[in-house]
Amino acid sequence: MKDKNMTLGRSYYYEFFAIPFFFSEKDEKFNLWKKQLDYLKNSPIANENLDDFKALSKFSFDEFRAEQNRLLYDYSYSNIPLTASFYKEGRDEGLAKKLVLDTLRKSKFRKNSELCKDSEDFIGFIFYLMSSLLKDEINSNAFLSTELFVNVINEFIDEFIDFIKGSKEADFYLHLANLMQSFFELERSILAVEKPKIKPSVAKEMIEKQPYLSNLKTTKEKFDWDE
Repeated sequence: MKDKNMTLGRSYYYEFFAIPFFFSEKDEKFNLWKKQLDYLKNSPIANENLDDFKALSKFSFDEFRAEQNRLLYDYSYSNIPLTASFYKEGRDEGLAKKLVLDTLRKSKFRKNSELCKDSEDFIGFIFYLMSSLLKDEINSNAFLSTELFVNVINEFIDEFIDFIKGSKEADFYLHLANLMQSFFELERSILAVEKPKIKPSVAKEMIEKQPYLSNLKTTKEKFDWDE
C-alpha cells in the first residue's frame, strides 16, 4: 500500500533539488527554495545532513548566483555535465532524452516549449518531472515515477554527485550534493532498486578528449507544465 505522506515528501525533495540547477537571474525561485529548505530541515534523512541544511540556510541569493555561475554557467565549457545523456553516452540529447520522453508521453504532463527551452534530458527538468509524477501518484495507482527513476535517474545520479563533490568551486553545491547522496540512497531502498555496477566513465572520457560544450538552449530560468 502506498504511503501518501512519503510520496509527497519525496516529491518535495525532487523539486528542492531541481531549482538550483536552473539558471537564476532573479531571486523568486531561490526564495521559494529557501522556504522548502526551512521545511525539509526539520526532518533530515540522516543526522549528518543537519550541518548541510544549516550551511545552505546561510547562503544569500547573490552568493548562490555567484557560485552557480562559476560552477555551471560562466565557462565556455562546463566541468559538470548537466544532462543525463552525457553520463550515458558522452553527449547531450541522446538515449536518456528518449527514455525521459517515453515516460513523459505516458503521463498527463507536457513541456511548454515556449517557457522551457532546456532539453528533456536536462537534470533539472528530470527532477521537476519526478516531483510532478509523484504528486500525481498520491491518489492513483500509476508508477511512472518508478519507471523514470529506474531507466534514467538511477543510471546517472552517483556520477553526477561525484562530479559536484570533486569540483573545487563547490560550496553551496557541495552541501546540496551531500543531501542528494542521502536522499538517493533512501530512494533505492524505498524502490528496492540496486545501485548500478561501476563502469568506466564515458563522461570523464569525453571531457578529457575536448572541452565539454553543453547543448542546453538557454541560460534563462524557464520551466512550466501544460496539463
